[in-house]
Amino acid sequence: MAERGGFHRVLVAVDGSPVSMRAVDHAARIAASDRAELIALHVVPAPPSQVPGEVADYYEQARQNARRWMREVEAMAAAHAARLRTDIVVGAESVVDAILGYAENASADLVVTGTRGTTASHRILVGSVASGLVEYGACAVLVVR
Repeated sequence: MAERGGFHRVLVAVDGSPVSMRAVDHAARIAASDRAELIALHVVPAPPSQVPGEVADYYEQARQNARRWMREVEAMAAAHAARLRTDIVVGAESVVDAILGYAENASADLVVTGTRGTTASHRILVGSVASGLVEYGACAVLVVR
C-alpha cells in the first residue's frame, strides 16, 4: 500500500474564543484536504485555589461550555467533510502539558491552536498556551491569529 502524504491526525485545541474557532476552521480544512482524522480537544484546568462556590459547580459549568463549543466544532467539521472526534480533559494542572500529552497519546502529527492579545502584557498571559505548545511540542504546531 502506498504511503499517503500530509497529516494523518490533526489535534485542535478549543477554548470557545473566536480565535480558537478560527483555529478549528483551519484544522478542519487541513484534515479534510489530507484525509486526516480531526480531534477537537478542550482542556478544563484545575480550578484556582479561590473558586466561588463548589468545585463540582466549576467543573460542571466548564463541561457545559465545552459541550456547547463542541457542537459548533461538529458543524464546522461537517462543513469541510472532516472526520471528527471530540474530547474534554478535566482537572489538568497544566493546559499545555495536557494538550501535548493528549497529542502524543493520540499520535497527532499536527497541533492547531489559536493565539490572541493585542498588548504585550495580554499576549504574555493569553498566549502562554500557544507559546508552550510551540516550544515543547514534539510535532508540528500551527498557531492561528
